[in-house]
Amino acid sequence: MRGFLACLHIPVAYPPVPPPIRTRLLQAPAFGCSPARRAGWWGRNGANGSESQGCRMSSKERRGNARRRIGVGRRRRAVTAGIAVFATSLCVILAISLYGWTAPAGAAARPVYYANQVAVLLYHGFERPPDGPITVTRRQFDEHIRTLKAAGFQFVSAEQFRRWKRGQGSIPPNAVLLTIDDGMKEIHSVALPILKQHKVPAVAFVVYYRIDRDPNTVSGRAVRELVAGGVEVQSHTYDMHRRVIRQRDGADVAMVWVMDEAEIRADMARARQRHRELLGDEPDMLAYPYGAYTPAFVRAARAEGIRFAFTTKPGLVSRATPDMELPRFNTGVRGMTGKQVVDLLRRYAPAAPAPKPTKPSGYYVGGDLYRSKAEAQKAAQRFTRLTGYRMYVAPHPKYKPHYWVQTGRVASKARAAELARRWARLGIRYVVAASG
Repeated sequence: MRGFLACLHIPVAYPPVPPPIRTRLLQAPAFGCSPARRAGWWGRNGANGSESQGCRMSSKERRGNARRRIGVGRRRRAVTAGIAVFATSLCVILAISLYGWTAPAGAAARPVYYANQVAVLLYHGFERPPDGPITVTRRQFDEHIRTLKAAGFQFVSAEQFRRWKRGQGSIPPNAVLLTIDDGMKEIHSVALPILKQHKVPAVAFVVYYRIDRDPNTVSGRAVRELVAGGVEVQSHTYDMHRRVIRQRDGADVAMVWVMDEAEIRADMARARQRHRELLGDEPDMLAYPYGAYTPAFVRAARAEGIRFAFTTKPGLVSRATPDMELPRFNTGVRGMTGKQVVDLLRRYAPAAPAPKPTKPSGYYVGGDLYRSKAEAQKAAQRFTRLTGYRMYVAPHPKYKPHYWVQTGRVASKARAAELARRWARLGIRYVVAASG
């Protein structure tokens, strides 16, 4: 600065000012170097005003210096930002490790509609035929899964269901098992991608006779791809759909059977054999054709290794539900929305249990607060011995609409306050506590 002032007061002939160099980065200074540097050079060259060689810079040199200064600034800012991000991340990690992760105060817990029970959903066709009564569209099926997840329902696998039903494991609240009947080819082309996208397990009940015979049914290769994609394949009989005669009104709940127990068992044996050929194991789950079954059907299925059989009767499954009469909700209905599915499951959910009483944070005896009820009771006995009055142990927080002054209950807060003042004159402080 001192050299710069000296440079301002020395009567010299300054070198001519070069025209400004306009660049995209900055506007070059008039002399190409700082005043301090210019004054220092002029001091060494004398006061004759001769132009210093050190301050003579070309346009290319000025642009190079500008780029270097900007590059250094950018690198410094990048390093500073990196250090700040690292320090912030380290603080967050240390805070979580020391104090644990706590959900935001405004985050509401998901409701529990039922516990230790499972809602089994039933679907059939997907976009085929377009106007079928038990056919859902791709968008509808996707919306069902999204809505159920958003409402707090949790999908479980067939293995989880199997272990829980046998008493060998537990299931989450609001558990849902998704099942698909008939084995139509759209299970592979439509349902499987959606199930994989949402990571939802499912069970597909297939008619084994139709595999590799009916072009509208999944092929053997598709069956194996379903299993690889998280869909467990189980039995929908070998070919009993054609052997069951429906009533004229089309009701699915009342059927006229034309097969005896021996024929049923023969069909189940062929289904077990075909399943072994396709997947190498044996089925232990069955979906009754049209949801209809007889005692003879149950006996034949058990004899062929079936341990869990599903109907079309709506209801929640509990551990007490008979293994061969498991209910399902028919949610694969054309036009049914995700909200309607949620409302259907909620209607069958048991009544919400009464909330458990919260443990009081402390107990009042007079004007003192004790941590445990035992301590409060001992203090009340001491007060009774000293004063002759019976003392009451009142939990905290307050109760309504009556008021305690620990020696009696009154209906008016003003009356309670008056009694408290009388006791205060005797040197005993009482708290006016509301009580129910």
